[in-house]
Amino acid sequence: MRQGSPVRSVRHRQFFDIGPDLPSGHRRDKAKTVIAPRSTMPGWWNNDSRGSTTVFLSIALAGMVLVASILFIGAKSSAGKSAADAALQLAGRSILSEYDRRLLSDYGLLAFRGDEAAIEGDAAYYANATLDPKSPAYALYRSGGDKIRGLNTKATSVTVNLKEYSLLDLGNFEDQLKSAYLAGAVKNLAGRKGGGSPGAADTRDRTLRRESIIASLPSNGYDAPFFPILDDIGDLPDLTQVLSAGASTSIANEYALTVFSNKFDGTAESDRFFSNEVEYIVAGRYGDESNYSSVKTRISAIRFILNNISIAKDPVRQAKIEKVALAVAAATEGLGEEPARLFCTEAWVAAETRNDIMLLESGRKVPFFKTTSQWATENLEEIMDGIFSDTPVLPSGSGGQSYTDYLRILLFMTDRETKLLRIMDLMQINLKGGYYKEFLMREYYTGFRLTAEVDGDEFSYVQKY
Repeated sequence: MRQGSPVRSVRHRQFFDIGPDLPSGHRRDKAKTVIAPRSTMPGWWNNDSRGSTTVFLSIALAGMVLVASILFIGAKSSAGKSAADAALQLAGRSILSEYDRRLLSDYGLLAFRGDEAAIEGDAAYYANATLDPKSPAYALYRSGGDKIRGLNTKATSVTVNLKEYSLLDLGNFEDQLKSAYLAGAVKNLAGRKGGGSPGAADTRDRTLRRESIIASLPSNGYDAPFFPILDDIGDLPDLTQVLSAGASTSIANEYALTVFSNKFDGTAESDRFFSNEVEYIVAGRYGDESNYSSVKTRISAIRFILNNISIAKDPVRQAKIEKVALAVAAATEGLGEEPARLFCTEAWVAAETRNDIMLLESGRKVPFFKTTSQWATENLEEIMDGIFSDTPVLPSGSGGQSYTDYLRILLFMTDRETKLLRIMDLMQINLKGGYYKEFLMREYYTGFRLTAEVDGDEFSYVQKY
């Protein structure tokens, strides 16, 4: 080694083929190529430049990782809330699926039986069955804050409110009747009434006597008016309008007439307690015959008023009344002509009304407002002598309304509360007798309000049919 030459390690000697001395700062590779001084080489080979680039790339990579983490956490948070939301909504729909099948098949109503504590337990069970703690998918979701959803995630603080959705609520019950009617369900329900001949009365006489059943009826304690709008019967719309607008103006009336039986619709023996069910809705008595007797009285009252209107507008019959009244006044001392005329008029109207009821009971029709040809009784002299036929006198004119149509008029005149509560009565009585002896309408609901908490997030829903 020359004096003044740099000391090289064995590694250097192996790597470089050391030849003659080069100027200070120069070196030679294996091919004897002279390599320039390090300070004159490109920046990527310079040790100081390589350190700065590494720091820059590290900072940039950290920022990208941070942004990706934020996006990932946000996505997990949104997915977690969606998963919890889906689980709770599915739990609510699972509860609604537990509707009473007999209530649906017999009356077309969707309602489930239960209480708040039982429904809360069911809702928590269904929700937590979906949020399966063993499922790896839900273990990754995050629902809020900084907490990652763990393996023990569950719906907590589950509360249910049923108060607004009782089937006893008139609004909820009426909505169910409307849904059944508009969906066409009542067409199938009508077949349950039987298949007898129209006009043939059911001879059963059923009377409800058990006090415990009467006390549990939805209408128990409700004092319904006997005839809410009898005083205004002269101002009622034309019957044609009432009949044609039935479904649109009062669906409950059409539902009752379609689903429930009456005395003369040919209903056969069935699992219904009453034969005269529509009569019960109108009258509210606890016996078949007493219900029909009450309805008969009301129809007679309607016919008596309308027959008075008809005869007052008939000049031919007014002339006949005048003639008979003069004879009555002459034969009766102290009775003036005007009282005699009034007496003759009311006697004739009463006889015509009696004949109207017999026509309806025999399955024939009686027009709401009569024309001259539709007036049946003609012999006023026999009527004044108290001679009445035991068979109905047929008018020369045809047309009119049937017994069912007159029930429709009575339902139209019955107030909403009375009508709906008595429909509930019939459902409860029939289902108690033929399905479940502990059946009570007040235990059934058409929906509920559900509130629950999952990982600190609160969820609230209204679930109803």
